[in-house]
Amino acid sequence: MNVVLWIIFLPIILFVIGTFMLGYSRKFIARIERRYGPPIQQVFYDIFKLMNKKTNISHGWMHDFAILMLLGGTLLTMYFIPVPGFSYFAQYGDVLVIMYVLLIPALGMALGVGETANPNGSIGISRALMMLAGYDIPFFLTFIGMAMLNNTTSMLDLIHLQQAGGIATWGIITNPILGVAALIALQGMLGEKPFEVMVAPHEIATGPMTEMGGKYLGIMMIQHAIGVVIELTIYINLFLGGAVNWFEYIVKLFVLFTLLLSVNAVFGRFRTDDAVRFMWKIPLPLAIIGVLFIIF
Repeated sequence: MNVVLWIIFLPIILFVIGTFMLGYSRKFIARIERRYGPPIQQVFYDIFKLMNKKTNISHGWMHDFAILMLLGGTLLTMYFIPVPGFSYFAQYGDVLVIMYVLLIPALGMALGVGETANPNGSIGISRALMMLAGYDIPFFLTFIGMAMLNNTTSMLDLIHLQQAGGIATWGIITNPILGVAALIALQGMLGEKPFEVMVAPHEIATGPMTEMGGKYLGIMMIQHAIGVVIELTIYINLFLGGAVNWFEYIVKLFVLFTLLLSVNAVFGRFRTDDAVRFMWKIPLPLAIIGVLFIIF
């Protein structure tokens, strides 16, 4: 019964956390830019408004299916990632499974946006897939490196090993090269500057979201809120010892997110080719070096 309750309420919990984190990001960047910024709960208001709008236009069943695939892939990934108090599905899926299911939301977005035939959306999704090729390879190598270092592919076991040995056994301490490579890749995975090439509001009018409205846009915002928490959680579990309780978990989420937002606030946006080239010149070689250190 406890597992059933977690299955029902975990998406709601992570959605609430993710929504406030997105609101916090708006406020944080606004204060750096000497603006007041919207209230932290504004993202929740936006989603509530969008989900209550009537949608009169559809781009076909593939478009509808792809949006559900986008959200469903994110929820599937969520259940395989251990959080404090719930790791039931983590025993059935290791870091390799997580790596594969992480691709489902991106493919769902590509299918959905492709059906709209909007040029801005098509440009945005092509940029997103290029960035996927940029950050996914170094992130995959950090997965492999941490699995080799600890002789296990189970994310749950990786967390237990780090917690048993204390801070000295955290992944960021035992292999800082992989930790830095994964951190740079995480910046690209979250789509934060300087890797904000997919949205690029001044160039392609928010890219994939251009043709979305009403419930479609609301579902995309829900997916983004949960996805941010999931991606940060992966890094926390691999390199920051996971979390033994929800207070520690939320603190680590916000500290890590604040670090990435600080980079976002002071950097401009790369061109798409420069962003991919940067990923292949910096985090990819770092990840390779980190893996080689483990092997030899």
